Amino acid sequence: MLAASVRGSIAHPKIVTALSLLIALFGVNALLNARLDVFPDFAPPHVLVQTEAPGLDATQVEALVTRPLEGLLAGAESIAAIRSTSSQGLSAIQVVFGAAGDPYRQRQVITERLAQAGALLPAGAGPPLLSPLSSSMEYLLHFGFTSDRLSPLELRDLIRWTVKPQILAVPGVAQAQIFGGDSRERQLLIDPLRLQAAGVTLDEVYEAVRRATELIGGGYLETATQRIVLQAQAPGDSPQALAQAVITAREGVPLRLGDVATVQDGAAPRIGDAMIGGRPGILVETSTQFGANTLEVSYALENRLATLAPALAARGVQYHPALLRPASFIESAIAKLRNSLLVGAVLVVALLLVTLRDWRGALISFSSIPVSLLATVWVLMSRGISLNTMSLGGLVVALGVVVDDAVIDVENITRRRREAPPGTDGRRLLIDASLEVRRPVFYATAAVAVAFLPIFMLSGLQGSFFRPLAMAFMLAVGLSLLVAMSATPALCALLMGRYVPRPEALWLRRCKTLQHQAIARLHARPLQVLVTLLLTGAVGAVLLPALGARLLPDFREDYLIAHAALRPGIALEETARVGRQIAARLAAIRGVRSVAEQIGRAENGQDPDAPNKSEFEIRLDRSQGFTAEQLDAKVRAVFDDFPNQLVEIYSVLVERIGETLSGEGAPFFVSVFGPDLDVDDRVAADIAAVLQRLPQTGNVRLKTPPRQVQLRVALRPDRLVLYGLDASAVLRTVNAAFHGASVAELTRADRSVPVTVHIAGLRPTPRNVGDLLLRGRDGALVPLSAVATLELVSARSLIDHESGLRRQIVVVNPRTSDQAGYARAAREAVAAHVQLPPDVYLRYGGEAPAVAAAEKDLLLHALAAFVLIVLLLALAFGRARHVLLVLVALPSALLGGVAAVAVTGDTLSLGAMVGFIALFGMAARNTILLISHYDHLVAVEGQPWGLASAARGAAERLTPVLLTASLTALALLPVAIQLRQPGHEIEGPMAVVILGGLVSSTLVTLLLIPPLAARWLRPGEVKL
Repeated sequence: MLAASVRGSIAHPKIVTALSLLIALFGVNALLNARLDVFPDFAPPHVLVQTEAPGLDATQVEALVTRPLEGLLAGAESIAAIRSTSSQGLSAIQVVFGAAGDPYRQRQVITERLAQAGALLPAGAGPPLLSPLSSSMEYLLHFGFTSDRLSPLELRDLIRWTVKPQILAVPGVAQAQIFGGDSRERQLLIDPLRLQAAGVTLDEVYEAVRRATELIGGGYLETATQRIVLQAQAPGDSPQALAQAVITAREGVPLRLGDVATVQDGAAPRIGDAMIGGRPGILVETSTQFGANTLEVSYALENRLATLAPALAARGVQYHPALLRPASFIESAIAKLRNSLLVGAVLVVALLLVTLRDWRGALISFSSIPVSLLATVWVLMSRGISLNTMSLGGLVVALGVVVDDAVIDVENITRRRREAPPGTDGRRLLIDASLEVRRPVFYATAAVAVAFLPIFMLSGLQGSFFRPLAMAFMLAVGLSLLVAMSATPALCALLMGRYVPRPEALWLRRCKTLQHQAIARLHARPLQVLVTLLLTGAVGAVLLPALGARLLPDFREDYLIAHAALRPGIALEETARVGRQIAARLAAIRGVRSVAEQIGRAENGQDPDAPNKSEFEIRLDRSQGFTAEQLDAKVRAVFDDFPNQLVEIYSVLVERIGETLSGEGAPFFVSVFGPDLDVDDRVAADIAAVLQRLPQTGNVRLKTPPRQVQLRVALRPDRLVLYGLDASAVLRTVNAAFHGASVAELTRADRSVPVTVHIAGLRPTPRNVGDLLLRGRDGALVPLSAVATLELVSARSLIDHESGLRRQIVVVNPRTSDQAGYARAAREAVAAHVQLPPDVYLRYGGEAPAVAAAEKDLLLHALAAFVLIVLLLALAFGRARHVLLVLVALPSALLGGVAAVAVTGDTLSLGAMVGFIALFGMAARNTILLISHYDHLVAVEGQPWGLASAARGAAERLTPVLLTASLTALALLPVAIQLRQPGHEIEGPMAVVILGGLVSSTLVTLLLIPPLAARWLRPGEVKL
């Protein structure tokens, strides 16, 4: 089949060339319409189920809301994990699905389960709400609004009812969360004395409000010629109209709502806030729909906001764009990868011209790059795979490999033309020269592709990351082989039919002379050569673990996210006051462009944070001359000056990847599971103390905060009976007094406004709670303190679950890049110094388990790939000595890769591990070409086997081996040089490993393998 393809291409060169151009055009079209993203969808689909339970504390929410819902959801198909948080007034349950299922079907399953929730939830609890499906990054664009003219109430109304609908109308936007401002509600401020004098109850007031705001359709009138709709209007549409609503009538005199209450529009109790540059404002956080193109959606949303900005400015509203914009990293990363690809291509062309000394050979060789890569893009786009930093990284790595097949073909044709006597049939020479290298090239390319199989078969997060890279590389290499068997011979027939090549370059002749001298010297020391080969592999294997290990590198983004937490129970205004001071200090840093802060949580927001927690979104400006590391250190120094709060600072990608791994953003954490929360806290505190003593431990904290002060209201049944009070009515009065009872909803054409009832005249202090007046038997006023015991207690503010079990989490940010090494030391220290009570067990999470899983996957699949490569070598050579000699050459690549990582001062990240796997395939490729040529010299050309034949074969293969290795190295050089630039954080370490390994493996192939082959091999006709 290989021979038929080559002969057919040479026989019909114009047709084959035209077909190649057509495929390239399809690839160009696919490239222009490609979906661009920062990374592939690495997070499994998930939904957040949120249930509001106003007035309930954390333990009540856990018992009455979270546990019943967890019971409903447990056992649903394709669920990988269920995590929940119960806090004051809110239950938040995260359901993580398996990566293999259909996310829309999985979401439907959850919806069907939740349809049964109504009968399980307590009175007053809202319906469970599902978050929309979003992409792995979730974050799309964060932006803000401030105004000196509009009040917080007016500003939020404008953003919520005018701007938000236009945001959600942009295709690809999944959600828009609003932080800050005041939410409008229609308030009835009840005067308890006037209420008592009127002789009505709160329940009667509630019913009057519902009647006044109820909207019932009027129907229509049917006449002989037309139908007239009866438009019914609710009587309580305005505060004045609602105040006129009748509660009841006494002796013919109507009692109106305005007689017992003041009706006004006011602000609902805040559950969160926002600061833009230290000023109160509105922060809007948008997320991307599942499968949407992040760049396209970002551009569309920014265009929509830009059109709204002038109208908003006319109303005194300032628009603050791009407070958090992941698209910036995508643009930067893809631009740098694109530039690396272009620079690598230019370097490849330059090397081809210098080595082949002819534009024809350089053009034919280089043509395989655009055809192969564009065809790869076409196939990827047809499979629905986006162009992201990983798939583009696969193309960058493949750049030097896809040209190899064509280069080997062209170089062999050029060499044979130089050596051919005058009058040689040019067509016959093209066919023979192409077929001579076709079989070894096929097996060498197959070995490279098989070496990438372990990367393609990775599971979990690491598989989601690297599978597109492996797929792009394997596709490009496979297509390059097809190009080398078709388009390359066709172009050679068109351009090199009568061409007489120039003499070989002088520097190549000198290299061959030096090579011949080295082989002659080493031939006399075969044992030393063999020991050297084995020793280099052993040294590399010993040094490899010393590099340390981590899952992923630090991403150099232009945004930082700082999670800050004050003591539990701190008021929202106090958190805002501290936040203003921090924002002012951050804004003063040269290199910080903007600072935004979100406090607490948004309505139906993704993060159920308490008022003591805030999140700073810091936009960096590296054009000021500072590196990302320097700006990160300056930001951390500011937070260090505020020791009363715990702070964790991550880049956006690190946070999202950490949360995907285990639900936590930290690199290392210990989950403590047990039924008694107090016991869990004690064990977690012991673990934290042990970890603090480790030298590489940074910030340590407990995720679930300790107990906070709460005011317990314990009703006394005997006193309730004495005063003729109903417990339910008392609790409803307490809720109205200190939270506000939502009793109705005013619905208008473009918005809705809740109607709430509040008890007026109370000072919100613990001492005054007991003064709340209740209406007892016969209308007598009874203070709350007469029927209830009020005491300050220490209670839970937050309760975490995983898989239905209570847990406390010790979160650690190690001061080391060797996350795997730190995890081992931490586990050993905890096992040695922490005694676990009965019913308590630990689970370790973070990067280290993911690193261990990745290492296990790579090792297992690498062994399988090794077996496949051995089988390929057996098919290629049919002799055990040939196979063993190729395998002996492989370990030398390990030492070069280890040395390269050590020189750069880097840690063994997953990208570097992938580089080592890929490196072995590339190292095997050159040795296969060399040994196959030895067989050709003996079996086809009839050369006697010995040192002279080994030296000749090595000299004839020096140019293609050196050229292919150099081409791969030059293609990867721009990536390796920009190792610490955005977009190269993963491919950079991989390129460094491959570069270092290519140097050592190429030297071994050209200098150490020939003397061993001269003594050990018995080449001849291949036995299949």
